[in-house]
Amino acid sequence: MVLYATGFNAWNQLQVEENSSVDDPDDISSFTCVSRNDAIETVLPFFSYTRVRDNGTLHQYASIRNLLSNSPSHTFPNFPDITQLVAYETGFAALSSTGQVWTWGDERYAACLGREPSDDSPADTPGLVPDLEDLPTGPVIKLVAGGYVLAALTAGNDLYCWGHAGRSPILHDLSDTPSPVVIDDKDIVDVAVGDAHMLALTADGEVYVTGDNANGQLGLPGVRSTTTWTRIDLGSVLDAEEAVVTGLVAGPRNSFLIVRKQPD
Repeated sequence: MVLYATGFNAWNQLQVEENSSVDDPDDISSFTCVSRNDAIETVLPFFSYTRVRDNGTLHQYASIRNLLSNSPSHTFPNFPDITQLVAYETGFAALSSTGQVWTWGDERYAACLGREPSDDSPADTPGLVPDLEDLPTGPVIKLVAGGYVLAALTAGNDLYCWGHAGRSPILHDLSDTPSPVVIDDKDIVDVAVGDAHMLALTADGEVYVTGDNANGQLGLPGVRSTTTWTRIDLGSVLDAEEAVVTGLVAGPRNSFLIVRKQPD
């Protein structure tokens, strides 16, 4: 696997394979190869909340110290079979094996829940997102979140986004309920969300970005931010013509392209 990265690099954290002697390194402003290592399996560049699932009960701890000291946790029993659990700025979201999406978090930022809190389904308790049920292109297969924005990808390669528009510069038409996102009428096969930016990978291997670029996280030199989807010129980024982007990852203020070579 070949790994390309761009964005926040204040502590040389994007220098994967070698240590840099630069005491005050610059951010990386365009996608740059940082590793060629077939042993790399996953890339997880994010700040994580502590969460544990055990025997059908979801346990939420206030901190890692609480977990290690066996302090009481907030529990949600009889939870469905969860395949993904993600954290955003003010809450959490979970994806079940059947494609159902559950959200919970701070009621003051109810727009991130994608549902209307009620006495029967309060904000701080996992509740189903009804607008992601019975979608025309199949169930949700991937869930991502960052900052105040969440995104869901369906089995039929449709993308849905929602969140707190006032807190995020990612999309100009961001809604508080899941809404389809159209990018040049293309099928979307992967998506990643940072604190205030987003990336999308299309079925034909193109990469589009939107949001904040103050640290170069969009890989667009000279652009401060954008609220419209902008295509990355991969021809000027990838070293070999046969290399193709197969996955995306976003940290809070940086982005990664997972690149593999096509078989001979």
